[in-house]
Amino acid sequence: MSGAGEPVQKEGGMDHFMNAVAEGTCASCFKRTQCWDAKFIQTYKYMTDVMSTIEGNPEISGKQIPVDWNRVCAKPEEVLEVMRAQYGLHQHNMQWKRQIIDSRQLVAEQLSGVSQVMEDLAKEIQRESEEMVQQEEQIRDALESLGLSIHSIEIINLEAGNVEIEIVHAYTRGFDECRKMIAPLISDVLDEHIAVLHETMTDPRQGLATVTFGSAKTFEVTTGVAAAAKGGDVMSGDSFSTVELGNGTFAVALSDGMGNGERARMESSAALNILEQLLQSGMDEKLAIKSVNSVLMLRSPEEMYATVDMALIDEYTAETTFMKIGSTPSFIKRGQEVIQVSASNLPIGIIKDIEVDLVTVQLQPGDILIMMTDGIYDAPGYAVNKELWMKRLIQEIDTDDPQELADCLLESVIRYQQHEILDDMTVVVGK
Repeated sequence: MSGAGEPVQKEGGMDHFMNAVAEGTCASCFKRTQCWDAKFIQTYKYMTDVMSTIEGNPEISGKQIPVDWNRVCAKPEEVLEVMRAQYGLHQHNMQWKRQIIDSRQLVAEQLSGVSQVMEDLAKEIQRESEEMVQQEEQIRDALESLGLSIHSIEIINLEAGNVEIEIVHAYTRGFDECRKMIAPLISDVLDEHIAVLHETMTDPRQGLATVTFGSAKTFEVTTGVAAAAKGGDVMSGDSFSTVELGNGTFAVALSDGMGNGERARMESSAALNILEQLLQSGMDEKLAIKSVNSVLMLRSPEEMYATVDMALIDEYTAETTFMKIGSTPSFIKRGQEVIQVSASNLPIGIIKDIEVDLVTVQLQPGDILIMMTDGIYDAPGYAVNKELWMKRLIQEIDTDDPQELADCLLESVIRYQQHEILDDMTVVVGK
């Protein structure tokens, strides 16, 4: 406990403290009647002063009791001990009350986010149900006009960039109508590049095949990861993830837990897992980050935080949204040019109301995205311009393979530190 505890007077708790002292210490005191009847106002002021002193210094001892207290009270040390014990209970109760309030607020925010997701989904279903019938008829007429035998058409999703259509048709072996005729025709109807996702034989005797068509992704992301734990240990406090979030979004993420070892790894891993699940559910990015922040703050009364560095890459447009929460800068290697991406946000789990600034960058074909934890970025120390040092290091690596680049960058940093691993190091590269 510290002097920055919850003020007792503001919580209306003075009566409780008075009763505790009166019942615990004053009940057996020979001056009880004199203090609580004849000199009530003076005694009340004395108790208030004691409480204020304890709030300012919870560790106050009997030797530090002012001389004036001894003149007023016959048992100042006993009163002090009772008041200190009650103050400790008060602070503990207030901590739980704050956690309950924070929990309620977190649930309210999450329900608000879920409500928005459900509302958007309901509107989308209503809109699509009206469009799907019309589009099915349009596609069927167009295919039959080409002389193709269509058994059934089912439109599962018409969302731009996430189209999914299932067609059962009579196929002709060797002609590949799906890729040469049906996919281009659907592309013209929907004004979007459509490709065959997979094809299965439904009824070989009747010559029927079920083909699933979907949006053709313009970009494909390949990744590479290299990591080392502090001092060469097995367990690192860093966590990373590369995952498809759905709707044509690919996520590359890093998290650095406070400290090192298993506990730091648990915090960083939890932060990434919760964040990914919220984003996959369709929750807004900023609300998802705030929810993770609240969860980390509620998990433990002790100080515990984690950085989050996530890049959300649109596989259709290559537009990338960076969520950098207390993380080090990321870098984009474009030919011989190296571009820095940074944002000023506190790590999650430190303060209750976190502000999140998102950074949006338009990537280009062939761009290489490099994300790292502070063990890599801070390797040169404070005497060196870290940004220029890292840019030069990246420029000197002559490869565009993500895994080779990650390995070379980690090796270069460890060699710079004379093969000492002073902190957990992780680098994730995406192309």
